[in-house]
Amino acid sequence: GGMKAVLWTDTFQVGMMLAGLLAVLIQGSIEVGGFSKAWERSVATGRINFVDFDPDPAIRHSFWTCVVGGCFTWLSVYGANQSQIQRAITCSTLRRAQLAYWLNWPGLCIILYLCAMIGTVIYAFYETCDPKTYGLITASDQLLPLFVLDVLGHIPGIPGLFVSCLFSGALSTLSSGLNSIAAVLLQDVLRVFCVGRITSETIATNASKIIALIFGFICLGLTYVASLLGGVLQAALALFGVIGGPLLGVFTLGMMFPWANEKGAVVGMLTSLTLMLWISVGYQIHKPKVATFSPISVEGCNWNISDKSPPPHLTSFYTNSLNQSSTLINSTITAAAEMTKEDSYNIMDRFYSLSYLWYSATAMIVVIGVGMAVSAITGFEKPSEMDPKLFCPIFDVFCPFLPEKIRKPLRFGVQYDKMKSCGEMEMDFQDKIDGKEEEASPLQGKVVAEVNGDGSKAM
Repeated sequence: GGMKAVLWTDTFQVGMMLAGLLAVLIQGSIEVGGFSKAWERSVATGRINFVDFDPDPAIRHSFWTCVVGGCFTWLSVYGANQSQIQRAITCSTLRRAQLAYWLNWPGLCIILYLCAMIGTVIYAFYETCDPKTYGLITASDQLLPLFVLDVLGHIPGIPGLFVSCLFSGALSTLSSGLNSIAAVLLQDVLRVFCVGRITSETIATNASKIIALIFGFICLGLTYVASLLGGVLQAALALFGVIGGPLLGVFTLGMMFPWANEKGAVVGMLTSLTLMLWISVGYQIHKPKVATFSPISVEGCNWNISDKSPPPHLTSFYTNSLNQSSTLINSTITAAAEMTKEDSYNIMDRFYSLSYLWYSATAMIVVIGVGMAVSAITGFEKPSEMDPKLFCPIFDVFCPFLPEKIRKPLRFGVQYDKMKSCGEMEMDFQDKIDGKEEEASPLQGKVVAEVNGDGSKAM
């Protein structure tokens, strides 16, 4: 059980995800005449554009939004997310944790590239018959399941493999998240405010299970809310930006700005969190008039995809308005574009239309700006008196080629020369773990044993 079980189940689930994605991509490419054909269609219709260098932050997926904004988004996920950090600290050494992160990078890229390639194939398959506009589905997230039924539904076992792929992706996230919540609440809340009540491993284990069960039901209930937020991927990354962005800002403020104080960090984080919640909730309520889709068509809808007749509730729509659908869609898109142009100076539209990939970067900038301002008002800390282990010598790390006379003032007075090397700190950390293991309670001994990876069991 515990984190060890989460890691092993995640490993198995990644294999299921890759198998499902590859099956969909390969068979889908065959159906559209090859992936190169799908790529050509996407490029010809403007669906793929690598040269959009418009700096407007309202554009969802420009070059700058994806590269710069995306970097900050993923930095908040991997650098300030408790679920990811707890995975890293299960490694026995710092180098192993770093290696795990480096190995994760190509794996993440493979998953994202496969998803993008499948999206390209899906567009080529439904290029002249948009299922959502035609009424076959009600949300964009239903496109992939519909595509699987149309393309792979006749192959025994493949639809089941796809369902396993979906559940693996969901459970991989939920298992680590629930484990993290249970561990944090148990250690930082119950053990602090319920001193004397958690006296044995049995009580602590039962409390952890109850916490995970409660939050599991909460997550299940929130799925109905998530269905109202548009695309699941966009909603998830937006949530990472809203919550993870302020946390990333606090860590950045603490590590990079030795003058910041506690008041500045708290006020900066609360201000950033409030602002990002305002933007994200305002986007869902206000619905800014910005174009978030490309032109679509239903001219090719002929019900030959699955060799089925149209559903009864769509028969009248199919027979009466198929010839008018393309004109109606194009008129709607034109009207939306004109409306967007007319309202381009609406300040609230501009405020709420911030791309979700910029949430983390915006939140971090707000934390640093407000945090430093409040620190200046309440009194800066003295870098020379601060513990150097709490800061990152960023210029020494990224610019070691600079001469010492240039790097010294860039340390801003922090006495890094008094700090131990990474190897010495790692040895001290390991000694502390080994020392605590001898005096730890049964539950703590179990946790430490898992962290050390020595396979020992608490009695």
